Amino acid sequence: SVTDNTRHHIQVADHGLETHAPPGTSVEVRMVSPEKGVSIRTIRFSSDGVEGRLPMVLVSGLSTVIESFHGVLFALTAKHPVVYVETREKPSSKVRGAVMFDLDAFAGDVKAAVEDNGFETDGYALIGYSLGAAAVMQGFAGLSAKPLCVILAEPVPVFRIPRWVIPLAYVGVPFFPAVRAFALWYMRMFKIDAEGDEEILRIVQRALRSADPVKLRDTIAAIAGRDTWSRIPSIDRPALVVATSKDTLHEHSDITRMGELLPDGELIDMEDNTRTHSGEMAQLLIDYIERIASGGKSRGEQGL
Repeated sequence: SVTDNTRHHIQVADHGLETHAPPGTSVEVRMVSPEKGVSIRTIRFSSDGVEGRLPMVLVSGLSTVIESFHGVLFALTAKHPVVYVETREKPSSKVRGAVMFDLDAFAGDVKAAVEDNGFETDGYALIGYSLGAAAVMQGFAGLSAKPLCVILAEPVPVFRIPRWVIPLAYVGVPFFPAVRAFALWYMRMFKIDAEGDEEILRIVQRALRSADPVKLRDTIAAIAGRDTWSRIPSIDRPALVVATSKDTLHEHSDITRMGELLPDGELIDMEDNTRTHSGEMAQLLIDYIERIASGGKSRGEQGL
């Protein structure tokens, strides 16, 4: 069943949220306000038999749609409560007035989602993908309730966005369909190796098809050139870094360096986005979290 705790009615038939979890899963949609003028959507999945198990908070990447997480969500929600967080650049957010879209703003979204659920220190696991991982790193020190552990999947410690992209994003808002087509062509030709990792191309295509062009423009302008290297020492919990060495959109050398710099870090290469967005990834997360919960230590760099 789906519960909508907002004034904005969400039609299950339109959004299909229940399809991302096993049959009978309770799905609660909440609009959470991290600051004045901003409301973000969070979706809590609670399946039968998961009461008492460690909840997971999953923060998705830049404009990524929930459909891209179907495989990992379906498997995760069968074993644990999961709160799926859509940060403010997503079409589901409600934005009024002058609003920031920088890394501090996204960190605030994560903090608000954690606090809205009333989690206590060590009472949940925090998972971030791509931009979501950057938001986790940026705001980790400011979390009033720290997670038991952190998973950073395909993290982006530095946003190397070409300078010409920003003016194109500004002038292209009225012509977004054409700009979107160009962006997909450019990434397919110069940024994404579809033969090595076809799924990342599908993820980007879904994201651009659903993106809000104004929010996307403001996000790109705000994060271009920014990095989170200085935030790494603040992550004082066990941290699993998941790399995708066949994914040329995410800089593999940055990700491996991050795994080396984290105070209690562990690095695993899952090679591509098909695996990091699948039931295999869900089982990896469950195994890692259970190991940490039982007092297990990090194992260093691994390949799968």
